[in-house]
Amino acid sequence: MATRKLWLQRSRRTGITLIESLVAVTITAIAGTALFSAIGASLGSSYSTLNKTIGTGLADQMLDELTSVRFPTSTDTRSVYTTTRYYFDDLDDYHNWSSTPPVHKDGVSLGNSRMTVLEYYPIARPYYLRPETDFLNRLTREVSVEKIRLDASNNWVVTSDSTDYRKVTVKIKLATTADFPSLEIAEATRIFSYVPLSP
Repeated sequence: MATRKLWLQRSRRTGITLIESLVAVTITAIAGTALFSAIGASLGSSYSTLNKTIGTGLADQMLDELTSVRFPTSTDTRSVYTTTRYYFDDLDDYHNWSSTPPVHKDGVSLGNSRMTVLEYYPIARPYYLRPETDFLNRLTREVSVEKIRLDASNNWVVTSDSTDYRKVTVKIKLATTADFPSLEIAEATRIFSYVPLSP
């Protein structure tokens, strides 16, 4: 009899009550919610950083292309091209130009150009090296070229007069969904100047 009483007392002490189990479930649920919130915030931050990195690269790539074209001069008599980027030959041709999705100067979508083996043999780019088409189609690259000059306070101001300086701004925008407007994820600005050749 004493053994049975001892066994009952011991089993009562080792069991858990309904209240204790509810408290444990509540604590676990709160901890799980906090963990999932932290993971969601981390993923959102990573996505934003990735988009900014891609946008900065696209803007820098465009500015590098603009660095290689000729500076327009007031004595230039060549016609201005406004439609096909392949024929752009000076900075002013790029004013108000935009492209969705971003493309190379020859019109090929970025990431889809042919590769070369040993610099001689062109091959199609492997599928795993191509960017996601849906993502590229949501990107827009815009260029504005403005004539600028220094004012009396040595600040740059936009002018319509003939000048030897251009302010070039490249903006990269990403459309999140069809219902929302595009968000600007990167912007880069450079000032170009005309340096005449020495005699």
